[in-house]
Amino acid sequence: MIIKRVAIGNESECFIENRIEQGVNIIFSDDNNKGKTIVIQGLMYALGNEPIFPIGFLPNNYYFYVELEIDNNIYEFLRHKDSIIIKHNENLFQFNTSTELKYFINQNLFSLPKIVKDGHIKIADPSLLYEIFFVGQDKRNTSNVINTGYYNKKDFENLLASLNGNIITDISQEQKNKKDKISEIKSQISSTRKLLKLTKENKNLSNWINKYDDEVNIEELKSVIKVLNNEISENKRKRKNEINRKIQLQNLLSELNSLNKKINTGKIICKKCGCDQILYTNNDVTFDISNITVRNQIITSIHSQISLKTELIIEYTENINKAQNTLKEALMDIPEEFQTILLFKDEILSEKEYDNKLAKLNKELKDLQQDIVTNEEQNKNAKEEYKKLKTAIIDKMNYYYKYVDKQGKLVFTDLFTTKHLIYSGSDEQEYYFSRTMAINDCIQHSFPIIIDYYRGGEISTTRENLMIECFKSLDKQVIITSTLKEQEYSADKYNDIENVTVIDYSTNEDSKILSSRQNNCFKNIIDSFNIIMN
Repeated sequence: MIIKRVAIGNESECFIENRIEQGVNIIFSDDNNKGKTIVIQGLMYALGNEPIFPIGFLPNNYYFYVELEIDNNIYEFLRHKDSIIIKHNENLFQFNTSTELKYFINQNLFSLPKIVKDGHIKIADPSLLYEIFFVGQDKRNTSNVINTGYYNKKDFENLLASLNGNIITDISQEQKNKKDKISEIKSQISSTRKLLKLTKENKNLSNWINKYDDEVNIEELKSVIKVLNNEISENKRKRKNEINRKIQLQNLLSELNSLNKKINTGKIICKKCGCDQILYTNNDVTFDISNITVRNQIITSIHSQISLKTELIIEYTENINKAQNTLKEALMDIPEEFQTILLFKDEILSEKEYDNKLAKLNKELKDLQQDIVTNEEQNKNAKEEYKKLKTAIIDKMNYYYKYVDKQGKLVFTDLFTTKHLIYSGSDEQEYYFSRTMAINDCIQHSFPIIIDYYRGGEISTTRENLMIECFKSLDKQVIITSTLKEQEYSADKYNDIENVTVIDYSTNEDSKILSSRQNNCFKNIIDSFNIIMN
């Protein structure tokens, strides 16, 4: 991935950065509050990262744009609030949620690693992946990931393992689930055998079931399974919502084709009375669809969203099935006789059908037992491989640290510090530098290195120069920012460094990087997405 251009703005003010090159780029100024962090955070925000803007900056008032190159293909991202549009080869793809964006990136741009989270294998969000190559200025915490909340340092380590080709699972929980499933199947086999016997011996089984039903307190069962029913209901509600959204999108395709004046997802409106220009609005962005080419691009994007909705529907269906299996497990806590009746009272089968069911259950039991053995071995191998990777990364961290700070006293023993020992000042800067470089060396990822305020904490010129040489040796794009002291700026500190692109922000107005000077260029960027700023 190579960053080509970054832009931030709205109808009245903007800033466009198009001086970034392939190699090492140093964005610097002679003072703070010149807009360096706004540009870096805006770049990452446009790519789907969580917002980490300085206090006082209101991102919802602006559009964020980034142009990047992946495998010789140009992709342009435009974000406004939660809506993100990607343009590629004049095709537009619009996303209203991070989940939709995640699936598109994974399918079309680059593979996102899979990790185990909440007991399930999931595609990691871009915000977690970005932490392997991006270090922002704010919210740093050496004892955890920067974008804390849903993710933590264990998830980050699992992500590294996945990038290295191994998915580490919570084997204890997974095996427990499978062993519980085995117990359930054995119980079903036993129950099925009993029913088979009953079927042979008692031709009036239905009457017997109805009689036994009357003797059991159903209310007790309801209290046991109430929580599980709520979980199933919630997933069904979410699935229903996605199905409705999918139907709305399908209806929208028909509406757009016929240019009806009102639609379910978004709406088509006249810009002003009597004007031929027709607009389509959807959440945070407005498109001009008077032109058939633009309308076709929107239709293509909606097709993509329909495909994503289908995947979400499948995911919620899987969650429902898992909860229903857990519900069956809850039945094992009630009397065995009633369990048999409750499970099978609506399944009075023939002898042949019972025989087929027994064969299927026995096969499922054998497969699960084999899965336990296989998964234990695979997870053991995955953990061993990650242990090797982690050791290699930590060794590299110590190498880079000692390379730039020969008198340094730190010795890294883990990827993160403990919550009681958090690095600050120059130690923090050298930690993030060393870890970012080490991960790049060991994972060999294709992303640029982006570090905001990389020389904070009073890092000496000698150590800084060594850092820059390390960045130059990577043979990839690096974007770093720096605030110079007055004497450093007067001495043209960076101008004599070979093979480095230096970008001076000192002339920017204090705390006011945005202006009206580039408004026409920014409007052209927005127009290329066929939307209207609002």
